Amino acid sequence: MAGPSPADRYEPLPGIVDLPAWIWRRLNGPGKVAVILLPFVLIGVGLALRPGIQDSKQERARSEEERIGREQAAREARLREQQQPRFASAAPAPDSVPGRERLVEAAGASVLADARKRAAAGEFDGPIRDVTCEAYPRTVSGRGADQDLSESAGNYSCLAVTARFSGSEGGGDQAAYAQSEAGVIGHPYRVRIDFESGRYALCRVAGRPGEGSLQARQAVTVPRVCGGR
Repeated sequence: MAGPSPADRYEPLPGIVDLPAWIWRRLNGPGKVAVILLPFVLIGVGLALRPGIQDSKQERARSEEERIGREQAAREARLREQQQPRFASAAPAPDSVPGRERLVEAAGASVLADARKRAAAGEFDGPIRDVTCEAYPRTVSGRGADQDLSESAGNYSCLAVTARFSGSEGGGDQAAYAQSEAGVIGHPYRVRIDFESGRYALCRVAGRPGEGSLQARQAVTVPRVCGGR
């Protein structure tokens, strides 16, 4: 009986180190040519696709920039709308400190009414309890233009108060660490009063509510008519 032919002879699969040589021996001529040419084909395909890939990346980057730009423009437009000035007037007081103080009080009342209207409309949180106003920028003396008859107009920072916190003092050995300062939280406004005409403008400072008169820098600034720069 004849033994198996060389073509039928079983050749065991080699280890992973010898596997490439084993595969190479089993390839015919065209197969070996294809293996040799494969890296060059892959390089050529990569070079052919590279411009399209770069264009796609640039297009995605442009689309992202445009999206960010649209969102920023929409946010700034919303802030400008929220900061639109409101105008009102009261009795002029060019030469009277008490009259000027009444003008400041009238402006504070207008801020209170505006803030409560916005809270009722859901523009920001309430309830609005009251309003505090002080000269802007804040001075060591705390005196505003209403106390200085040489000033024809004055700028003020007002806060539509939503919450107040009373200060407290601890007792015992930990007293120094148990003290807390009084404070207020609310929605900030800026006001400019013309004492000679009695006319004033008020603007909400759009953005997150702040504590006291501290404001985060905004992309859209307070209008000049309300004392902005």
